[in-house]
Amino acid sequence: MILIRMGIDRYRKERLTMSHLLFIEANDSTHQKKGISSELNDAFLNAYREHHPDDTITVLNLFEERLPFFDLKLANAAGRLFKGEELTGDDAIHAQRLQEYLNGFLDADKVVFSFPMWNLTVPAPLHNYMDYLAQAGQTFRYTAEGSIGLVENKQVLLIHSRGGDYSTKEKAPSEHAVRYMLDLLAFFGIDDVSTVILEGHQQYPDRASELIEQALLACKKTGERF
Repeated sequence: MILIRMGIDRYRKERLTMSHLLFIEANDSTHQKKGISSELNDAFLNAYREHHPDDTITVLNLFEERLPFFDLKLANAAGRLFKGEELTGDDAIHAQRLQEYLNGFLDADKVVFSFPMWNLTVPAPLHNYMDYLAQAGQTFRYTAEGSIGLVENKQVLLIHSRGGDYSTKEKAPSEHAVRYMLDLLAFFGIDDVSTVILEGHQQYPDRASELIEQALLACKKTGERF
């Protein structure tokens, strides 16, 4: 099954200036041959480059980046850096690196997250990266009425693959990958989110080729107009 959901009013807008696309890959292609996730990525990126030749594209492979684990020490250091406090040693190095990744996300006009389902949710490096982005005062802030997202004017696409079929009434509650990403992006204030989801190609082997071809076509078409 291929699920495609496009963001709000996307194609009624004409972009008159060059855009910066940040493509975030959370597929472990460093330890295995390129699989279907890589094919989906290529289908999107090839179409995007052809139809947006003047845009800047930054590809970030989270498995290659090896970000330090986000723990309380790093969280405290990042908060102090944001407040303008002087840091030293490892605290300064890791907090500055976190801020660089966060700035890269905030500065991009469009962001693509490509990720498979691992154990019902997202791969650990992607979860860690999202913790880097969830910084009070930068992507959200606290108020007496609750948190408010601070990220505006950003288009996001989720390219997701999962071998099982989680569209059924019985399986949907167990899907914590796309739902996690949508919830956290909404927490940041981002509501212009599109999705291309390939699912069931392992559960339904007799339909695998058809499902994969449909997903590749969906990525191509989305790349043309994203």
